[in-house]
Amino acid sequence: MSKGSKKNDKERIGSKQGGWAQARDSKFTDMLVEMRVSRQKFKETKQQAMLDKTRETLSDEKLDEIEKMTLIDSLTELYNPRTFMKKLEYELRRAKRYKRPLSLLIMSVDKLGELGQVHGQMFIDDTLKAAANIIRGAIRDVDVPARCENNQLGVVFPETYSSRAIVVGERIREKLKSMPITDELRHIRVTASIGVVSFPTHARNEHDLMQIALEFMEKAEAEGGDKVYNG
Repeated sequence: MSKGSKKNDKERIGSKQGGWAQARDSKFTDMLVEMRVSRQKFKETKQQAMLDKTRETLSDEKLDEIEKMTLIDSLTELYNPRTFMKKLEYELRRAKRYKRPLSLLIMSVDKLGELGQVHGQMFIDDTLKAAANIIRGAIRDVDVPARCENNQLGVVFPETYSSRAIVVGERIREKLKSMPITDELRHIRVTASIGVVSFPTHARNEHDLMQIALEFMEKAEAEGGDKVYNG
């Protein structure tokens, strides 16, 4: 046999062995990938089973409680600020689509911080709860009441012109200053400054509406409080 033939035989053998090695390595890699996929599927299945079990053990009352915690302010039991902005955005989209009016009311209790320094945080909390109850009694089921920021409360009025929102604001203002906040401090009366804006008269998006409502509320405060301001 010639040297060339021997050389070709070695190359063929080496190539064959290399092919076996590549095939072996490829098969090993596929096995690893398959094992990882299987582990991931097992992990996901186990997690889903745990979630399903958790859902089964939660009563309807508990689920309602969890949902309420994510949407509602615990002190006033009105919508929290995050939910309020989502509701405002949603109602504004509807107003634009159907070419309907929308109004927004923002209010703060006059000098509440100063009163809190004298009478304590509990007085502030009681005042906000009282104001929230007054708001609930003054609005419709379709209206959206909320605690906006700290000591500010608000209401979204779907399909409502500012003239009606002003009437509701006046009703809230009058009711608040006529009632005692606590039995222990019956001699103390509080007033509110309220700003009312509407779409499309004052602004066309939720952030501008909110900003102008806050400016109107501050204008009412600057003019001595106990006032509904509409520009």
